[in-house]
Amino acid sequence: FLTPEKFNDLTVFQNEFADISKEEQVKRLHEMLGPHMLRRLKADVLKNMPSKSEFIVRVELSPMQKKYYKYILTRNFEALNPRGGGQQVSLLNIMMDLKKCCNHPYLFPLASQEAPTTINGSYEIGALTRAAGKLVLLSRMLRKLHETNHRVLIFSQMTKMLDILEDYLEGEGYKYERIDGSITGNQRQEAIDRFNAPGAQQFVFLLSTRAGGLGINLATADTVIIYDSDWNPHNDIQAFSRAHRIGQANKVMIYRFVTRNSVEERVTQVAKRKMMLTHLVVRPGMGGKQTNFTKQELDDILRFGTEELFKEEEV
Repeated sequence: FLTPEKFNDLTVFQNEFADISKEEQVKRLHEMLGPHMLRRLKADVLKNMPSKSEFIVRVELSPMQKKYYKYILTRNFEALNPRGGGQQVSLLNIMMDLKKCCNHPYLFPLASQEAPTTINGSYEIGALTRAAGKLVLLSRMLRKLHETNHRVLIFSQMTKMLDILEDYLEGEGYKYERIDGSITGNQRQEAIDRFNAPGAQQFVFLLSTRAGGLGINLATADTVIIYDSDWNPHNDIQAFSRAHRIGQANKVMIYRFVTRNSVEERVTQVAKRKMMLTHLVVRPGMGGKQTNFTKQELDDILRFGTEELFKEEEV
């Protein structure tokens, strides 16, 4: 059935298909894989499923974020210098710091310690919001969505970012639930049941992308916000499928936040290209759970948008 004699040399297969850039390669792969695969899309099986629309929303860095972003780049100049030959592990660490900066500067201890607080020790809500372009946008969106009786799922890869979002929701008085990797078993199901209960007052459900990506039905929500995209785009697809599934009565709106002229924008472009190849060749998710970047891709991602950022100082 699997005809192992057709797939007996991994090196030959990789040499032919590692870099798919020609239509002939796609056709050849279809011929090889077609007898062994049956791809059924959700739209083919669930004819009455409401539609979904996804939007990439580009956000500007706040002044505080620009300061930290530039600091991270200049501090790591040697690793980022083409002649310096920065190691891939080092470049990944730099990229993680830049992604933190795009999410919220309070993810860095220094910014968090210097942040204005209230008498009870919580972050001052105005300063917390203004510190990050994404949170400024989220604040405006949630206000409108709350007024129009929508319910929202917010996904982030970072549990500390969920902590900041939790502080924001409490400061604004929004009722919410939360699931991340530390919440398991009965607590997890109880949070889902509370959110899905008829007449529930919870407006927002905070979820970590990996922990909230599988085995959860939150079809009572009709709006999904991907606060920061996962390295692997298939994990984001699993995440917003928590709302777009059996039981959903409304059209699902998906908003993916991407910081303009930053590592996020370039990662999104690279991921989109890889997704297109996946859809051309095999069903989504066949590859492993990790999206690995080459050193050349990492160099390109880290430098994306830096020229525009530093040009601002010269104007």
